[in-house]
Amino acid sequence: MSANSDDGRQNAGEGGQSDDAERRATDKFISDLLARGEAVFEGEEPTPRTTHVVKRGDGGRLTVRRLRFFGG
Repeated sequence: MSANSDDGRQNAGEGGQSDDAERRATDKFISDLLARGEAVFEGEEPTPRTTHVVKRGDGGRLTVRRLRFFGG
């Protein structure tokens, strides 16, 4: 029985690391889109290359929404 409770504690700790890793991956994805000129922040004028719009939510968390596909 103690092995099961140990596994539960270990999984709970990994969840926090997973959330942190997911946030870093999202931030990297958005950063790369902005660097390539494929994204603009909400309220900015999209360019012909803009495929995504980035919105800053409560707490400063960034979210991204696909605007269109770029066929160039």
